[in-house]
Amino acid sequence: MRASAITMQSGLYSHPELGDIRITVNGRARSIVARWNGAELRITVPPKLPQAEYDRFIDRFGPRLLATKPKPRFAIDQILDTPEVDFSIVQGWEDDKDVFMTSVEKTPVRRKYKNFYIHLSALAVDRIDTAEVQGHINRLILIGAHDASAKFVLPRARQLASEVGRRPLGWAVKESRTKLGSCSSRGIITLSPRLIFLPQELRDFVIYHELAHLSEMNHSSSFHDVCNEYCGGREQELQQRLRLFRFPVF
Repeated sequence: MRASAITMQSGLYSHPELGDIRITVNGRARSIVARWNGAELRITVPPKLPQAEYDRFIDRFGPRLLATKPKPRFAIDQILDTPEVDFSIVQGWEDDKDVFMTSVEKTPVRRKYKNFYIHLSALAVDRIDTAEVQGHINRLILIGAHDASAKFVLPRARQLASEVGRRPLGWAVKESRTKLGSCSSRGIITLSPRLIFLPQELRDFVIYHELAHLSEMNHSSSFHDVCNEYCGGREQELQQRLRLFRFPVF
């Protein structure tokens, strides 16, 4: 088969300098789009993109992408701290599974309600800078964050709803990298587990934002009036602080 006839397929590819590259063929894509997700480069391509065109893209933009590659997010002996729980990345034993998580709730330390431990085998420690291990750690932390958010963020959300006289149809915790919260037309509010990493004022702001959508299902001036009232006149200040916040997970 001629090289020009080969088209790109969705899947995981490897590059000697860029590392793991996850290709996604998207029917709505009109051009090649690349972005880093932690240590993994994700590239979206249009259907039937010739491999030769993809190769030219990598040759042209590879050095620029390499220059913007994020530093590894996680390291051995690192502790990710939140007001209620923390996450420790530790080295396990030789016969451990590659990467796994345990938690301590009955006798937690560091004045937390719960401690999560991400255990890495010796082999995983040697590969901790790779996209595979970084991604595995990230997924486990988000699983723990989901547990913690259900236990600590949702009760606070219900309390704030009661204080402002709102009664959502329901609450849920669901992972989303792009949305910290959402409110359905039925009145169900969904919060991201990433809220557990926010300071309390910013958590409250996200919750108030979604509660305001129970009155206004848009971002009109009326919506902002409601949200600002819930926030004690600090909506813009809190919005700016939220934009500047850097989450410890990707």
